[in-house]
Amino acid sequence: MSNFLGTGALALWLDVAPELKAETDYWYLAEHIPDRIHVGAYLRARRYHAIIGSPEYLTLFEAKTPDDLASPGYLSLVTNISEQSVRIRAGFSNVARNTFTVKASVGAGIGLLMASFCLKRDAHATENSSLAQLLIISEQALLEEGIVGCHVLEAAPEIRVKMDQFRVTGVQDALVDYVLLIEASKERDLDAFYQKVRMQEDLINAGWIVEQYAIYQLLYELSQ
Repeated sequence: MSNFLGTGALALWLDVAPELKAETDYWYLAEHIPDRIHVGAYLRARRYHAIIGSPEYLTLFEAKTPDDLASPGYLSLVTNISEQSVRIRAGFSNVARNTFTVKASVGAGIGLLMASFCLKRDAHATENSSLAQLLIISEQALLEEGIVGCHVLEAAPEIRVKMDQFRVTGVQDALVDYVLLIEASKERDLDAFYQKVRMQEDLINAGWIVEQYAIYQLLYELSQ
């Protein structure tokens, strides 16, 4: 069984201004996530808070295909946003956002914790070999005790371009090329796995540059 509900994923990493954190938390629960499920036709949304590393928040949205990320319903949401949404979005910083194709997703269920590796390919690495090595690393991770899911995401920039033609805010958000996500139920299991397989070194040896690493704890999940 695949953890992700489809082959399309939208991911955002960001920090929130301290004075807006309480309002932002409520906005995600009451408006932002429900709208994307019920109007945008996304299959599932998850929001996380960092316990190690940064940015402070990670939000994942899942769709049947990458094209479905830019559904008419979703585009209607980003075209006309509320004054509150504009104010909250202005309090975001260090934002990275992209649309992705899910290249691999293995496991069953959802873990409380998510390790997030934002990656780009080393200039000297070949496209096929480096991606193949990343898929191998993800498969090996699932064999370790406490690891419940592993996912490899590859940027689908043409979908973000379509979105940004309609967006009122966020067009200048940074990009992420590839993402490796590892889910676990306990922090100690992620720590043990990280130390055992020397994840940073393995990724570098496989032709990847780790731009950002953090461990996130699940705050909220909503699905259709």
